[in-house]
Amino acid sequence: MIVLVAAVVVAGGWYYLREHRVHTPTIAETPPSKDPWVEQLYSSNPIEAQAAAKRVEQLGPEALPVIHRILQDPNATPAQVKGAIKACALLGPVAAPAIGEVAEQLPDPTVTADAAMALSFMGPKAFAPLKQSLSSEDAAIRREALRSIGKLKERAPLESMEVVPLLIDAMSDADSSVRAVAATYLGIIHEGGSDAVTALMQGLSDQAPDVRRASATALGSFGSDAEPAIPALRKAASSDPDEDVAREAGVSVVKLTSK
Repeated sequence: MIVLVAAVVVAGGWYYLREHRVHTPTIAETPPSKDPWVEQLYSSNPIEAQAAAKRVEQLGPEALPVIHRILQDPNATPAQVKGAIKACALLGPVAAPAIGEVAEQLPDPTVTADAAMALSFMGPKAFAPLKQSLSSEDAAIRREALRSIGKLKERAPLESMEVVPLLIDAMSDADSSVRAVAATYLGIIHEGGSDAVTALMQGLSDQAPDVRRASATALGSFGSDAEPAIPALRKAASSDPDEDVAREAGVSVVKLTSK
């Protein structure tokens, strides 16, 4: 009888605990993020990434609260931060209220290029933080900021007088990758007259082949303004030790002398 009573008590206790215990969800039961598009923007599955991008476009300004929350959260994951930045690029000027938060991401080397690229889509107010970044001690930040300013010039658009002097100044930057970007965008914009041409002629004698090549290519887009550079281009075409530089210099000579 004692054994039977004990068994009943144990069974009753087990039943009570089973029915009244606090339920702890398992990993599989954890509810998914209510904003899955943030991390899916960089999904390795192209269909998923495309769907996420479409979702951002559908949300439009309604995506901004999520973007603000992530970029202001020090505990946000790298994937969330990259997703929020990419969302800003997709939204363009609609995401202008987040310009300051995106600019704050520039010093993070894992997203420097992404943040700078996004800013180039976000409208004219992005020019100020990008310009300020040109004084950074980090060459990567200067390079990507300058590249984005070059893109922003057409996308915003910006006045040439605001952009071209920055590119000309960057032709004397201590880092060759910055100088190469400056030469490239001087060629794309092809404004600045004799000042730009003089800077690019100096670029033809740069120690870095990438700078010489970009300078040679850029000069070919300046038309009659680049006539003073033809002798230097001919010299580069015949004697530069880098085959690509020599080829681009030759192409520019043809462009400038065939008109």
